[in-house]
Amino acid sequence: MSLCVPFRKGSLLIPTGSCQHLHIICNDPVFYPALAKECFLAVNISSIDPIIQYDTTCILKDGDHPFIKHDSYVYYRKADIFGATTTERMVAEGDISLHDPFCDVVFEKILAGFYQSNEVRPKILKFFQKYCTHSE
Repeated sequence: MSLCVPFRKGSLLIPTGSCQHLHIICNDPVFYPALAKECFLAVNISSIDPIIQYDTTCILKDGDHPFIKHDSYVYYRKADIFGATTTERMVAEGDISLHDPFCDVVFEKILAGFYQSNEVRPKILKFFQKYCTHSE
């Protein structure tokens, strides 16, 4: 069985409730001592619903990524640390789908939002600062 490795700027479609949400991978997998395994940070992209309050830190438009067809926002409050091996298995089993990577400009805009949004949880910000802020 050939496994895909999650990679920085890549994206995943993850079932969330009744639909699939795009998630951007913020770093290449690294050994994360708190979980004692290879991990990466990913953050959910959600369509804007004008009747529901949302984080306005980073708004994405149609064309910012092939999956995005409506104004969307980066849901920083839902950013999470994922196990690389578990994600690879879920992709191989068809529970999660790979999607196109983000371009550099949009990716950097999303990363900058981790410092601007008031919705980022402290544990996530600490992981982000340690593993996601290097330039390639």
